[in-house]
Amino acid sequence: MKRKLLTPILALGVIVSANAETVHQGEMGFPEFEQPVVQGAPKLQRPVMLMAGDQPVKTEKHGLAAPALWDWDGDGKRDLLVGEFETGDVDLKEAGSTVRVYRNIGTDAKPEYDKNWIYARDTNGNVLVVHQWCCIGFTPQFVDLNHDGYQDMITGQYHPGEVTWFRGSKEGFLPGIKLEQYGYPSSKGFGGGVTNPESYNYWHYSTASFGDLTGDGLEDLVVGGSALRISANVGTKAEPKFGKRELLLDIHGQPLKMGHWTSEKIEQQRSEFGYSENWEPSISGAAKIQMVVVDWDSDGVLDILATDMYRRDTSMAVGFFRGVKTAEGHRFEPGIDLLPAKGGVKALPGSGNRVYVDDWNKDGVKDLIIGASIVTVNGGEFSSELTWQWEAVNGVESAGKDMGRREKPALDGFIYLKEDNGFSEEKIKGIYQMALGYWNRTQAKYTDMGKTDWLTMRHQGRVYVLLGEDTGTKAIAHQLSTDNSADKPKPKKKKRKLPVQYHVADSATVKPGEFLNVAVTLDVNEGWYIYAPTGRNELHGMAETNITFELPEGFELAGDMVLPEHHAKGMYEVYDGKGIELIQHIKVADTVAAGEYTINGKLSYQTCNAEMCLPPRTEAIAVKIVVE
Repeated sequence: MKRKLLTPILALGVIVSANAETVHQGEMGFPEFEQPVVQGAPKLQRPVMLMAGDQPVKTEKHGLAAPALWDWDGDGKRDLLVGEFETGDVDLKEAGSTVRVYRNIGTDAKPEYDKNWIYARDTNGNVLVVHQWCCIGFTPQFVDLNHDGYQDMITGQYHPGEVTWFRGSKEGFLPGIKLEQYGYPSSKGFGGGVTNPESYNYWHYSTASFGDLTGDGLEDLVVGGSALRISANVGTKAEPKFGKRELLLDIHGQPLKMGHWTSEKIEQQRSEFGYSENWEPSISGAAKIQMVVVDWDSDGVLDILATDMYRRDTSMAVGFFRGVKTAEGHRFEPGIDLLPAKGGVKALPGSGNRVYVDDWNKDGVKDLIIGASIVTVNGGEFSSELTWQWEAVNGVESAGKDMGRREKPALDGFIYLKEDNGFSEEKIKGIYQMALGYWNRTQAKYTDMGKTDWLTMRHQGRVYVLLGEDTGTKAIAHQLSTDNSADKPKPKKKKRKLPVQYHVADSATVKPGEFLNVAVTLDVNEGWYIYAPTGRNELHGMAETNITFELPEGFELAGDMVLPEHHAKGMYEVYDGKGIELIQHIKVADTVAAGEYTINGKLSYQTCNAEMCLPPRTEAIAVKIVVE
């Protein structure tokens, strides 16, 4: 039976109507979609933006928005939950990645949201928060994981790949605990395979959803990141435990593809980020995949809806992978885009989309709820050109890396380094040129383009609903036999060079009573940067560059470490480029006997680029000292 559509209106904080004649202008300037016909699945209507009072529902930390529906206050009406992203540890409470609750003051079938949102809290009264030092945010999904009759809230983590389980109870959600997973969610270095628990890419960007894909009555864990994978539930109904992550495969035995790359696009990416000629996209063709496991076409077989970074035209707006039962297990048809835009233009605003499925208006048909990270300028004005253009094309940063306006560096501003640190005029000029070069690549670039308002850009989260219409069609589940020879794809191993190289002299000669210098020089690949040890970056959850020493008896540090000049990158203070030198003066006591000694140390740093952050690294250094 055909359903009656809810007419989008602007009243009492419901929704805003889309202007069908306005394309890519304003927050509701959506293009015309050319939706594929999916038997049994709803036909999606034009997106409508959710409002809270007279303002859009939004997030304001770093701009990501992960929507979900849940009756938070127990009044029988589902409220709107929006997970947001900010760096910070769990001890920072509201400063970390949290969940906003917009109370439903309308009805369950016609929601209206109170503009006075609150933070979601656990049964102890503490704000629900997870540690995210990059680019994922709190992404709430609900499942009764331990089969106790209460729905639980689950969210993943950027790194080290934990999945946090807020168990449901009569009183609400209990404080979060970590799900038991195969392996140890910790950094094992840059690169590595997505099915190797010893690698970084196995754990990185662990978005999480759940569904029984193995048919044993237990909810399995599905994770995203750079590939869609399954971690089978190998525990019990009361005590879930999750096994090794394995690739989810299509009916041809190949990994599920989110991104579609041409050879031209690959070459462009290599050039843009300075990658080697051997660089290729991830096994899925995408990064930062977020997904929801759901029976979208109502055929009794679980499907997957997925999104990714959505920074370039290799991405699908919303990828649909239809589930198929086969003799070899749960497989999927190759992904199709549910929302391709006419003319191949960008279908959704912003980037970093988050997808959720529910019956928003209680008419018996599934609806699609999408969180998007849009771009504002000048203190909150929506920017059509930045939001509706691909971020990889206009060159601006993703959510969480907004640059901010900075004054042009002047050589006089670096003269203090001569008196304070003893730097030579040549070295000071080098530091100045580095800062000026960065300013020209960012600040001056946009000034020359006549885009000075881009320097004020800040991402904000928005939430859109695409109402589903019953098409009267029915999908029929079918089973296929698959080709076993393709079951275990063996992607070519790619060696990836770390984006930071460092050098320290391995020996030095000194006399008792003299000083020696231990200098560590870092070279950072183009497009990457590390965090300066100013204290400001740590406030935002990032690991600053630091060196600690273990000194032999009679050796002692002489003053603070001499640091190069840093420059600003949005809210952060960073180093980039070649020849970044950190120097520590060390005094050798008069009483030190002649002989050989070793100064041991640890160099720690964290590296990021426009699209990702690597986990903090610690490198051991050692310098042999000969005392004459």
